Amino acid sequence: MHLCLCVDDILRLVFRCIEDRSTLCALARTCRTFKEPAVDLIWETLTAVEPILQRLPSARFETETESVQPLVGVRWQYLVLSRPLSDDDWNIIRRLSSRVRRLNVFFNYTPPRDVMNIGVPNWFGFLASPPDPSFLFPNLRALSIEVPCSLSSIRAKNVHTETYQAVFRFFRLLIGPHLSALRFDIPSKFYAHLDISSIPALCPNLHMLSVQGFDFQRSEKTMHLLHRAVSEFSRVEIVRSSVPSWHVLSSLAQANALRRLSVTFPFDLGPGPGHLTGDVFPRLRALEIRASSIAQCTDLFRWIPLNQVAEMFICLASHEYRDPLQALVEMSSLVSSQCQSLDFLWISISLNFSTRHVTSTWWRCMLEPYQTCHHLRVIALQVSSSLTLADNDLEDMVKAWPHLEVFHLFPDNSEDPPFQLTFRGVTALLHHCPELKDFTLMFHATPFQRVARLSNGKLVRNTSVKRMGVHTSPVSENSDVAEYLSIIMPSLKIIRLTERAHEASWSWICAQLPQKPTIQVNLPPMKLYSLLTGGTESASDEQIYGREWCWISPGSKRNRC
Repeated sequence: MHLCLCVDDILRLVFRCIEDRSTLCALARTCRTFKEPAVDLIWETLTAVEPILQRLPSARFETETESVQPLVGVRWQYLVLSRPLSDDDWNIIRRLSSRVRRLNVFFNYTPPRDVMNIGVPNWFGFLASPPDPSFLFPNLRALSIEVPCSLSSIRAKNVHTETYQAVFRFFRLLIGPHLSALRFDIPSKFYAHLDISSIPALCPNLHMLSVQGFDFQRSEKTMHLLHRAVSEFSRVEIVRSSVPSWHVLSSLAQANALRRLSVTFPFDLGPGPGHLTGDVFPRLRALEIRASSIAQCTDLFRWIPLNQVAEMFICLASHEYRDPLQALVEMSSLVSSQCQSLDFLWISISLNFSTRHVTSTWWRCMLEPYQTCHHLRVIALQVSSSLTLADNDLEDMVKAWPHLEVFHLFPDNSEDPPFQLTFRGVTALLHHCPELKDFTLMFHATPFQRVARLSNGKLVRNTSVKRMGVHTSPVSENSDVAEYLSIIMPSLKIIRLTERAHEASWSWICAQLPQKPTIQVNLPPMKLYSLLTGGTESASDEQIYGREWCWISPGSKRNRC
């Protein structure tokens, strides 16, 4: 074995590139030199506490069937401990938990032994009373706590039972100055019992905070506790939260270290935002918004300064019954006028059925305000309507974005728009954006005319483009089309289609190209977003957890056995 592989630090760097847990397990069994760094990585991230408890002699899995309908049953498998923890058990727990840096705690469903303790595993009571706090995850850096919605319906008196109090004690044992990341996804009534207002003092080094689970039918007490806690986090850099009111959002305005903010708004945010004083969001660089109306976004953009924001993600589920085009243009104008350093823009809009019949000018009206943002690297628009764009319109706009690397215009999947964009518009995009790597456009690739040379005779040849999305664009099985694509995009590796439309024709084109690009079918826009921001296709995980917390998904590669 090479001497470099005997250096522990080098091994840890190499092993960290391995995503599959089974490979790490094999490395740990290879030799004594590999064992320690491999085992540390195996236990570094846990999506549940059960893997540690499985190593105890008293642990066993039980299976029960619960009737949900006549002649229909659901089988549940869950872990139980047959006796309280002994000294030897605690030594096993301390040895293994000391390796854990990231932990997700989740209430795995257990059949109700009684109506007071539905869904709570019996081992929470044992873990809540360690010989010393150092026996439980002393080196933890990131903690995620999840309580399923099914427990949100429990009566208030149930929360005061010994089982639930043991759960709260267990959580408090894990919270301390060693944490740099903390995530809650729990029903509103649980926050008061966790004493969330004390967390800033207990976790002074917290840099990442995620607060989810609000049903927005919150009590005044919970609101007060949350507002007080959020306002006292002085070092937090990343916040992801369901924001129940403007009042809670305003508590983040003076967070001097805040760089990334992700907020989800309810249907009604209550009274309008008040006047902010002082240095407001002084270091904010990235803003993610999930809202139920365009008005909420425009109110937010008028309320806070955006001059430092470089990344913008907006997801709208519009329930407005008027034509939203004017409001969208106003929103775009507010963003573009303030965000002079904007380099990342992703907008997804789901329109109400009554507003789906829109004019073909939408794409241009929504994009034109951003022509002043010359630093844009990423532009993506997704609208649940079928829109069209002319070649001249596209060429006029892309001239303003010479640094563009990603350009997606996602049309509605339910219907095909009338065609206006052709190879001429695509060629203009490739010419004016030489750094372009990936794009999605709906264009007519059947009537073919060579436009690879510009009016000045210059040949268009973009060697940066690796991926192209064509939605349901038709294409002719024509050798001239294949030759043309090989000229303007010689490095093309992937062509994305939707609903296998014209798959045979595009496959024929791929077979003619020298680089033999592959076909991808039905890759959702949010998976492209996840690939772009996190390097993975775990779009559903990112939507639920946030890009920083995708590791808590049981399906992630690192956590597979």
